Amino acid sequence: MKMPSQANIPVLAAAQSIYACGCMLLPSSSVQLLLPKLLPNNEISFGDIVHFKKEKFCTLVESGFALPKISKFLTSPYQSIRVLAVLFRIGRLYQSKNNKASVPILLRGSLGAICTYMNYHQGASRIFESEFTCSLGIKILETDTNFLIYHQKNIGWSVKIGGETDSSSAQLIFQNTEIAHQAALGDLDSWIALTKGDVQLSGRIPMLDKFGYVARIAQSEVPSPK
Repeated sequence: MKMPSQANIPVLAAAQSIYACGCMLLPSSSVQLLLPKLLPNNEISFGDIVHFKKEKFCTLVESGFALPKISKFLTSPYQSIRVLAVLFRIGRLYQSKNNKASVPILLRGSLGAICTYMNYHQGASRIFESEFTCSLGIKILETDTNFLIYHQKNIGWSVKIGGETDSSSAQLIFQNTEIAHQAALGDLDSWIALTKGDVQLSGRIPMLDKFGYVARIAQSEVPSPK
């Protein structure tokens, strides 16, 4: 995998978070519309259709609105409108108040951003080199939703919905959607949650410690809705 510049990792992680959300909202035939790519000249694209300047993309994430490059928009207006509609739809999810339908989507988005750091951030990727044969299962008990984070050769760390989480190397369990919602938004005090039993950890604890460390870095750096 080609390493992006460290300065671009927060932007790439935000875009990968959007893509991860889209994987749960769109049919598999359409998710490529949201596949992000870092481009020269401080630009980022979705599906090679909609292009944003880096600062415009950050504005989009933080405020919910920003205009893409008009020249690219005009070359494929129908597909561009489709992409912008999905971006708007994802942005609305962050305004929901612990909706059971939206929380798993937001959590997958957060996990997608964290995986980006596990793959590309120099410090984070280094500490996960010893975990390539391991996997991390994540559950929301109240919704019976589960995700699996695992490593693939030539691809890196990825997150998918479903999978054999019970046989994963480590398990992270959220008792309900409220706790998962707080975790997805970076608002969860993990120590209090663990003490109260709102979050349960099992399996390979060193991997969970590393995951928590990287999650804190990502959630402090990645642009997010305000």
